[in-house]
Amino acid sequence: MIKEIKINNFKSVADLTLPLGRFNVLIGANGSGKSNILEAIAFGGAASADKLDNEFLGARGIRATSAKLMKSAFSKENLLKPILLNFKNGTKEIPFTIEEIDKPILKWVTSEKETLTTNFDLLISSLFNPQLGNAQIANLLDENNKDKFSSLSLFVQKLVGNERNPFEKIDSSSIFGSLISKLYFENNYDFDLANFICYSPELSSLRKFEEDSQIRPLGVKGEGMFSILQIFYENYGEETINKIRKYLHIIDWFDDFEAIFDKVSGRKSLVVKDRHLPDVILNQTNVNEGFLFLLFYISLMISKETPAFFAIDNIEASFHPLLCEELIKSLVVLAKAHNKQVILTTHNPFVLDGLDLNDPEQKLFVVRRNGDGETIADEIKPVKNSKLSEAWLRGRIGGNPETI
Repeated sequence: MIKEIKINNFKSVADLTLPLGRFNVLIGANGSGKSNILEAIAFGGAASADKLDNEFLGARGIRATSAKLMKSAFSKENLLKPILLNFKNGTKEIPFTIEEIDKPILKWVTSEKETLTTNFDLLISSLFNPQLGNAQIANLLDENNKDKFSSLSLFVQKLVGNERNPFEKIDSSSIFGSLISKLYFENNYDFDLANFICYSPELSSLRKFEEDSQIRPLGVKGEGMFSILQIFYENYGEETINKIRKYLHIIDWFDDFEAIFDKVSGRKSLVVKDRHLPDVILNQTNVNEGFLFLLFYISLMISKETPAFFAIDNIEASFHPLLCEELIKSLVVLAKAHNKQVILTTHNPFVLDGLDLNDPEQKLFVVRRNGDGETIADEIKPVKNSKLSEAWLRGRIGGNPETI
């Protein structure tokens, strides 16, 4: 799991350290920077995956915009500085220094890869120079990559048959590009981080079972719901379907559901039964929207194909306030059972009542803007003699608009 995140110079976040548990909730006033924190994590995930293009960023839930708006514009100096992100996974630290190239179009790059590319170009140009020994060539590499030089040197020489001029026999750009990527991934790749997605499901996407997305099986808006249900039916078995039914029962009218896929016609359909209306069959186009959101969250937690580390923005969407407490309790159990690490944002106080802050794996942060407008996150400890929802509403833990 990711244990700690440091964010510097990203949107409203000038300098922030966030210690994470397995299940994390962010609260705060509108515009306090909750979504910016999630996007910074997703930005780091894209850097880890070496996919900082705008198309990939959008598919991960990042509102990509001009370089000026992606940085903390609290001073002109900040606009000249890179975005710094650091992720701690156990004892390993994964740092990223991300800068923009704004001509002819905006492109984001990591200094880690740019430095590696420059040093590697020097290495390749010198590799077949008889005047340089291996020790001298190794000095051209970054400290972290010196130990990899010998194996890379042998690998390249094997490819070119020990010829002095490798460029005559091989497509050097593609081979050396692959080697650079290999080195970059070895230093900066973290599987959970690289697959991080910030989900923000929308009802219109949840109702369209035919809709697909760049990210599979579930897109950031909820695309692909039927695809993941089909995976459950065909690969997981009845035990998983029964588990989904169990957690869907937190909606009091729910009786049963079934996902139907006709392989001949390609027709996809969701059949939902209301226990109060035994003769009425509901489907994805007319079933209650809260049911679809709940089905999405349960599927996200249970599936082995969805990320192990992800965020959900505005978890309370389409739920009655009192249902939110039971929702969070269920998601906490599922996160632990299926080894998921989750960050949620919410404006609903009753979401907090589903947390147990005496459990070190569950954390609550109040996100706010300080006097300079910078996003700050304060970790909240267990509150005595009061529900967390009451403490929030009464202003005991912060996180309210200044006018209240």
